[in-house]
Amino acid sequence: MAILCGVLFFICVLLAVILWSTNHHRDPRIRVECDAGIDSLVGSLAGLSLGTVQEGNSVEILKNGEFFDVVMDAISKAKKSVHFESFLWKQGKLGEKLVKALCDRARDGVTVRVLVDAKGCDSMGDNACQKLVKAGVKFARFHPMKLRFIGVINHRDHRKILVIDGRTAFVGGHCIVDQWMGEGEDKEHYRDLSVRLEGPAVHQVQSVFSENWVGATGEMFAGDAYFPKTQPKGDISVHVAATNPSSSAPGSRSTRATTTLSLGLRRTVIGSAAMSNEPLR
Repeated sequence: MAILCGVLFFICVLLAVILWSTNHHRDPRIRVECDAGIDSLVGSLAGLSLGTVQEGNSVEILKNGEFFDVVMDAISKAKKSVHFESFLWKQGKLGEKLVKALCDRARDGVTVRVLVDAKGCDSMGDNACQKLVKAGVKFARFHPMKLRFIGVINHRDHRKILVIDGRTAFVGGHCIVDQWMGEGEDKEHYRDLSVRLEGPAVHQVQSVFSENWVGATGEMFAGDAYFPKTQPKGDISVHVAATNPSSSAPGSRSTRATTTLSLGLRRTVIGSAAMSNEPLR
């Protein structure tokens, strides 16, 4: 009996080490040796994160509760496709408003895909999910809390993305929680920033959405409804860095790399929903 217990203990320890190694076998400290400013390093950032710099974009910053007014209007005008991805969604007035907007487009024949993090959105309400599915929305959860996902149980989907017709994209920090409504006027309401993006870089945002969608559902989408031919919409250069917990490029795996490079400027403005307190080196 003692031998059996010893063997079982050894197996458990071995499995724990394997799971730990899966997440920690590549965790270097980022060091950057460069004196140039961020304005001349955009190409380097793109190359290090397996991306490209897209010219000819327009970028509009949306603050606090106004973001949702713009988003609801954009969804209502969608003609071919709506792709929505979020980490945090809780039952409330904002969630009800979004569900109605998405369901209305789906009933009108627009292809609507919704991907939510299974942990962060576990309080969105069963009624919301049922309404979406009943209306014809393609709905999926990222890494559900099931046994077969135990190896990636801590790999969450922190992306907040909305892509309309493959032509307009929204990215930022806003979550589908009532505290994000308003203007941050008290401790019960949050301040946050997101951007509306138009131009060639929208295709990069669409591809980022497709990564987790394909991983969660096995469905790959293609065609003009999702990747239409785009024209320049402004004079802003944009690089979209796709990051995830397990397989990002070395330059994308840590925002510390971007922050370090940014220190070459006299003045650097950083907006982040969360930031590690680990020191830069």
